[in-house]
Amino acid sequence: MCSFFRSVERSFLLYAVRIPPAIFLHGFLLVVGAVFFILHFYSWVLPNWNFNRNFEQTVCTVLDTKIAETKRNYILFYRPEIFIEYQFHEQNYRLWTYDESMLVADSELGYVDDLETIQKIVDSYKKQEQYPCWVKISDPKYAILFHPSPMWGWFFLMIPVSLAGSGFVGLWLTMCRHGFFRRRFTSKLFPVVPFLTGHKTQTQFPAVPAHVTLNDSPGTRLAFRLPTSQISMIRVFGAILLGFFWNVISWVILFCVFFTDEKGSVSIFSRLFAIFFCLVGVGLIAWGINLVLAALSVGATLLELSDHPIIPGRKFRLHLTQFGTFRIRQYTVAVVCEEVARFRQGTDTITNRKTVYSKEIFTKSDFETVGDTPLETEILFLLPYGVMHSLMTEHNEIRWKIAVSAEIAGLSDLYRECPIIVHPSAVASPSYFAEDDDDLLPR
Repeated sequence: MCSFFRSVERSFLLYAVRIPPAIFLHGFLLVVGAVFFILHFYSWVLPNWNFNRNFEQTVCTVLDTKIAETKRNYILFYRPEIFIEYQFHEQNYRLWTYDESMLVADSELGYVDDLETIQKIVDSYKKQEQYPCWVKISDPKYAILFHPSPMWGWFFLMIPVSLAGSGFVGLWLTMCRHGFFRRRFTSKLFPVVPFLTGHKTQTQFPAVPAHVTLNDSPGTRLAFRLPTSQISMIRVFGAILLGFFWNVISWVILFCVFFTDEKGSVSIFSRLFAIFFCLVGVGLIAWGINLVLAALSVGATLLELSDHPIIPGRKFRLHLTQFGTFRIRQYTVAVVCEEVARFRQGTDTITNRKTVYSKEIFTKSDFETVGDTPLETEILFLLPYGVMHSLMTEHNEIRWKIAVSAEIAGLSDLYRECPIIVHPSAVASPSYFAEDDDDLLPR
């Protein structure tokens, strides 16, 4: 038993150091959606399903109405009672009834201390007028006059389903991107993105990923334009659709709960539940507006290289163009190296990743860009002689990338990256490539 807990502790520590924050967000949505779905299923879906099996709707005529009273601890409690007549299977029945609390003879259920609400219920039924009622199929002498509308219940069901669904999809995609599953799953989901799938072909360096796909696009200023991650329009449209449907459902529920509840059958918990989901909808609107503003304000980031792949010790030129209309507090371009290790622990495949090298090659603070005058600059950089080259094996990877990050006033931070391939250092002395020894040392 102790060894079991120790293995669980080791597994937790191994996972905790590399779990990306997005997994916690999507996992939270999945858990909250699943919990609310289970609660709603047992509190509403299952009872309504049983009700539809055991009761059949028909039409009845109201003959009389009254307010029943009972006293508990010197306090008067009230409930509505309606005398109806109905026909079921060619046989007439009469009884005092209202809701399911009166199906049991001499029941003390259904009494409340709010006389005003009970009076409104009684006044809503007019004598000699017809109303729908529900007859118990197994014993037709029992019937009820009031049954809550299932419309708002189905709306409530859609909310946890959408929560759990969005959380599951986001969790699955995030885990695939970060290598939590076997590589064959990732390659099926992202077959065309080289730095996600680890696509490579045989080259003169068998363990170095191929750079052919990264050199497909020629640049306008320099030789090659690198593929840069941009704002996902699917994410923007997904946020808009999620916020729209969530708010439609939430506000319809709120309207039904507060303004159409003439019978006073909605509980305080349901009212608070509706208010909570409307507040969540307001938050989704703010999130969607932020993404839309970012998509409209933050333009494309173009990175062009003078040559590719990168050879450590040699100088390369990088041309940066940042489009958009926004104010930037801090803009940074860095060359980053990330090490990825995969290993098996029992039946699990564990992926551990760590940034082992990061060097800022450009930084600028407090400036604005407009559509006609984008940020445009050319950067001269080199990688230290002797740094580890790009690597792709079954259990280990060395990934190099150029990362662009920016703190934008009034919007969420910008982060974009593009992969680069680094070949082994050329066979020559370090002094052949660089003039300054400081440029040759890892930082």
